[in-house]
Amino acid sequence: MMKRDTITVNRLRADPMQSRDNPWTGDNEDRQLAASIDKDGLYQDIIVRPLNDVGLGVTTHNTTDTVEAAEENNSDQQQEYAIIAGLRRYHASLEAGKEKIPCKVITADDLESAWTSLKENTARSELSEQEVASQLNLIYELVCPIEDGDDTANAETQSDTEPALHNQSRFDTEREAVEYLAERFLGRSDEGAIDLIRGHLRTANLPPLLQSLFKRPEERSKQEQTALRNHDIDTRSLLGSGEGKSGTSREVVSLHDTLETELDSAEVDPPSAVLESIGSLRQDSMSEQEFRRSLREFRHEVGAELESSEADEQQQTFRATLNDHSSELRELHEEVKPERPFTKIDVMGSETQRHSRWHFKVMHNRQVSSHSELVSELYTERLEEIADERGWE
Repeated sequence: MMKRDTITVNRLRADPMQSRDNPWTGDNEDRQLAASIDKDGLYQDIIVRPLNDVGLGVTTHNTTDTVEAAEENNSDQQQEYAIIAGLRRYHASLEAGKEKIPCKVITADDLESAWTSLKENTARSELSEQEVASQLNLIYELVCPIEDGDDTANAETQSDTEPALHNQSRFDTEREAVEYLAERFLGRSDEGAIDLIRGHLRTANLPPLLQSLFKRPEERSKQEQTALRNHDIDTRSLLGSGEGKSGTSREVVSLHDTLETELDSAEVDPPSAVLESIGSLRQDSMSEQEFRRSLREFRHEVGAELESSEADEQQQTFRATLNDHSSELRELHEEVKPERPFTKIDVMGSETQRHSRWHFKVMHNRQVSSHSELVSELYTERLEEIADERGWE
């Protein structure tokens, strides 16, 4: 059921099921939105639900503390609401000095609220890959099977900190839960869709510092920005995409899993090793496809090297392998200039970059001094081959 209402801002709260990780940063885009709302009002209602429907507690707009769901209050003037979707527009309205906000009020349990928030925000292209992964993981936690022995532990934990989930059924197997997520989020449940969902879930379970790689730059905390800078990672960059199609998160997860398995954490911290690897291997002129391939090649080699190394040699083995890979990449990319011999094409495309590296290698092997000299040699050789093949005089 849904109804439209205008609600005072002091009766609105952030819903724990909403998918925005850091909805308001005060950057230029946020200020523009606030200015637009101040001038023209809110074009699209935010979506809310009565606070009584919330099962996990909510967050107030000016604190990170959670508050228990309020007792039912029959007065519409005192009823409080949790914001399912539109939290950024809510903060922009506060910034614009609005005292009342147009809302669509729906009745929804935690599961449906989580889906509404995810679909609303992805439709508006407002979520980073990390936010999508976190929201899908939250939904998965609501529907995944409970392992043996978990019921008692969950009941004890929830009695102290949060109300038990209500009106929500869980699937019997992990596969069924993932198929459900794939069908609801992607509209299909084939193996490709299931693989995408599992990739998102793995991203959501990375250590927090590695998850920050997939956040928008303005969403990163100061601690996260400092950690990235310490490993020579550009804090203005963003890995992956909200659609989860890039595959970069999959390579980061795989590298972390390999290092976590092979490394003695007392010698080398796996998350720090992943950040060091990304900072060393990623080059400015590198396409995302090339970066994924570099991570994959490094993972295969470093995994094999670490497997045969003693614990006290692992740090040295890891750094030596990383230095070898990064040195080779730097040599290739530093020599490949934007003024390439291939014109009237996408000079930053992955195909062109690969051809350019080949071009440079051949120049180096033949010890020629210019592009034109190499092209002349290759042209003459190829012309002679064709002449021989066709018996030309």
